[in-house]
Parts: sequence; structure tokens; C-alpha cells
Amino acid sequence: MDEPQAPRRSVGTIGLTFVAVGGVVGSGLLFAPLFAAQQAGPAAILAWPIAALMLVTVALVFAEVSAMLPVVGGLGRLPTFSHGPGVGVAIGWVAWVGYVTAAPIETQAMLEYASNDAAFRWLFTEDASANGSSALSLPGVGAAAVVMIVFTAINAYGVALFARINTALTWVKLIIPVVITIALLTHFSTDPIRETGFSPSGTTGVLSAITTGGVVFAFLGFRHALDLAGEARRPQRTIPVALVGGILICAVLFTLLQLAFVGAVDPSELDVGWAGLDKGGANGPLAAILTGLGMTALAKLVVADAILGPFGAGLVSTASTGRLAVAVAENGLFPRMISTFSRRGVPLRAMVLNFVVGMVLLLAFRDGWSELLSFNSGAIVLSMCMGPITVVALRRQLPDHPRPFRIPGLGVLARVAFVVVGLIIYWTGWETMSKLTIPIAVGFVVLGWRVARDRGLVRSLALRSLAWLGPYYVGLLALTFAGRFGGGREWLPLGIDMLVVAAFSLVMFEWAVSSRLADEEAAIAVADVRSERGEGAAPEA
Repeated sequence: MDEPQAPRRSVGTIGLTFVAVGGVVGSGLLFAPLFAAQQAGPAAILAWPIAALMLVTVALVFAEVSAMLPVVGGLGRLPTFSHGPGVGVAIGWVAWVGYVTAAPIETQAMLEYASNDAAFRWLFTEDASANGSSALSLPGVGAAAVVMIVFTAINAYGVALFARINTALTWVKLIIPVVITIALLTHFSTDPIRETGFSPSGTTGVLSAITTGGVVFAFLGFRHALDLAGEARRPQRTIPVALVGGILICAVLFTLLQLAFVGAVDPSELDVGWAGLDKGGANGPLAAILTGLGMTALAKLVVADAILGPFGAGLVSTASTGRLAVAVAENGLFPRMISTFSRRGVPLRAMVLNFVVGMVLLLAFRDGWSELLSFNSGAIVLSMCMGPITVVALRRQLPDHPRPFRIPGLGVLARVAFVVVGLIIYWTGWETMSKLTIPIAVGFVVLGWRVARDRGLVRSLALRSLAWLGPYYVGLLALTFAGRFGGGREWLPLGIDMLVVAAFSLVMFEWAVSSRLADEEAAIAVADVRSERGEGAAPEA
């Protein structure tokens, strides 16, 4: 093993922006237009910009604190500066549970699309369905291992090489949907809109497209840029541009693609409405609609994108999951050796750990791997709750600390962002949240084991700052149980439920901010991390 080194600042503005874009534009792009249209009809066009604006509020608060403290594995490390290691351990563990499932999910998605070719049918025990219901064969597991080794090897060579490869892949992943969008727009017709009206399901339909249609979750890939923030050049400019710019670029792409899809649907297929629109098939709805229009060459391009998309997303996930494992180790839950960097400036030990866990997950879920998706989305969204709290707490703890990127009206924006996170968690539904309770309990057991071996660890956890987090999770769990999404009991009327979630979130926000570390403790934590990086009083320009 190489001697430990500090992470290198090798990622520029374009590279980090494309990390965010590459995390968003994956296999979901191929199915999202159909799922959104089934919920909202043509009004699904509105769902994408609305969801983007929601996530921009979250990205902005992370942009300020990440530019101020550009650390590796930001999602798991940043809470420690405002609330101490205890909150960092809890949030880092929850985030890692979601992250470590990402590469296996993308790997199997890529293999499912490849198996549509007769030459690759051996990858699965039955015909691939491209929706996670087929089982990998034993040779398929071997192929998946090779793909995940490639992800790790590319990342192990250095962040600069990863950024170049990811940027090239992301250009391709962007160009193909743009070409498809332009082709579909040449066949655009208002007939499908006139057939059912612009918004046949009203506001409820748009809301359903954002939630159960998966629109809001498509944008969560911007988080990968946050995890590589510690390796960004000129973080004061690079981080805000990457986080916000990545979401906006994808919002434009998805909105135009949704518009093109709606206008290309044959009105005769809408006899039972948009909810009954069937544009399935192993290659997805875009390939089906292109084939129906006689554009078979472009339909094949969709299949190529279906393989490149998951490959690029898996590459990005491997990079960011490695950095997050470093943050978990820095917080004390994983052994300290996991946090070391190789001579090439990459967390190789962390990536090897993630590869092993990823392979275990592939073997455990190869007969029903779609269950991993619930862990992935629910855990990641839950871990984002600390961003709005941390940025406000640090404004009060360290008001004079240099902030390369400062948000005007932060008090209002942070509270809005925290409500947005609460709503997204609520929309994930009871089934997801109840399943997420299992790995959270496992994390609690692991932490107990670590404390038993190191009694000094419990004194460093700042338990007073952690006290609000349990009631917050239990409250959200109860709201999803009483709510209308993902197996909830539907006790709360639509509209009233979101007001209740918002009110609950605002109360918890005030409790969480008031539970912050003392100003002196926060100052010491920030000084320590800057000392670790060998930096002066201000971020590198």
C-alpha cells in the first residue's frame, strides 16, 4: 500500500460540474419521461423545473458550507463542524448505506440492458427486464465483479484521470439525449395534448410526477460533486457552479426531453388516458416511440446510451462512495486506516471496502436487486437534512470566518431547503422508511461496538448536539406511516399532509440549530481540519 497522502486538488469547474451531471443523467433518463407522463399527462413538463428549483435550494446551502470547508466526503463530514462527531457518525453512516448500493445498482442496470442482445443473454438466468426483476446468473455475477473492478481501477489511478474519463462520458450521455430530443421534436404534435387536455390530473398529477413519478429523485445525483469538493481547484467558484449548474443543466435537458416525448405520442394510444400509456419493452419507452416513428437507428442509439449511462453513473458513484467512507472513518465509525489516501491522492482502502460490500450486496440481492433502490434513495435524502442546519449554525458559531460564497437571505433559504428535504423524505413513503430502519439499527450496533472498544470515543460524540436527530427520524417515520405515499395508511389528506410535514420540519430545524456546538468547539474543529490540509486562514484561491 502506498504511504498516506492528502487528497489532491485536481478537479476543475467543468470536471466537478460534470460529476454532478454524470450522477443525474443515468439509466433513469430513459424511463422518466414515461413515468412522469403517466402521472401528470402533458403537465409532466412542469414537474422537472419545479423539482429542480426545490433541489437548487438544497444545493445552495451546501454550496456555501462546502466552499467554506471543502473537505472530502462532505455529506458525512460537514455536520461534525457544527454539531460534533456524534451527528457526523449518524449522518455519515446513513449516507454510506445509500451510497454503497449505487455502484451495484448501476452495474446490474448496465448488464440488463446489454443482455437484450442475444450474445449476452448468459448474464441472467432469464430474459432481462431492465427493471430489476431478473436474476444474475453466476457468470453474470462474475461479469458484474469485472465491471466494479474497472470502476475501482479507474478511480484508483487518480482523481484527475477519473475527472477526464467522466467528463468525456458525460458529454456522450448529454449528446445522445439531445439528439433524441431534437429528433422527437421534428415529429412534435399538439394532438396528444388536445386529446386529454394539458393537465388531466390537475395539481395532484404534477405532484405525483414529482414524487412517485421519480422526477425529484432524478436530481439527487448532484450530491456526488459535494463529496469530491475537497479535491476541487478554486473551491470558492468551482463548488457553487458545479452544484447549482449541474442541476440546472439537467433540468433543461429533462424538460425538453419530456416535451418531445409528450408531443410524439400517438393520440390513438391515449384511449384510456395517460395513466394507461404502455410504452414498455426491454429497451424502454424512448426506444419504443422512436421505433414506432421509423427511426430505428436512433432507437439503437438509445440502447447504447442505456449502457453508457449506468457505466458513467457507476464510475461517479465509486468515486464519491470512497470519499464518504473516508468521512465515516474520520468520524470514528470505521477504522482509521480506511481514511488514508494513496500516493495518487485517492482513498484506495475505502474503495476496496466499498467494492467488497458492493459484491456482497450483488450476491444477496441478485434475485430482487430493485429492493436496493429504496435504501439508496431514502438513505441519501435523509442524510441531506444536515446541510441547511449546518450552514445556519456555522453562521452563528463562526460569523467572521471567511466565506468564499455567501448566500443572501440564508435564514429563509435554509428553512425552505430543510422543508424540501422533509417533504422528499415523506414522499419516499412508509415502505422505504421502514426498511431504512434496519441499517440504521445496524449502525447503532456498530457504534456501540466501537464505543465498547474505545471508551474515550463516547466523550467526543457531543451527545447533546445529537439528541434531536432521533425524534426527527421517528417523527418522519410516523408521518410516512400516516401519509399517502409508499404504503402509508392515507390518514392525512393531500395538502394537509404537506403542511404538517412543513410545520414539523420547521420545529425540528429550530431545535437542531439550537443544539449546535459551542462557538469555541466549532472554531477548534474548523482549525483542526484546516491544519490537516496544511492550509492557512482562508481557502485556496
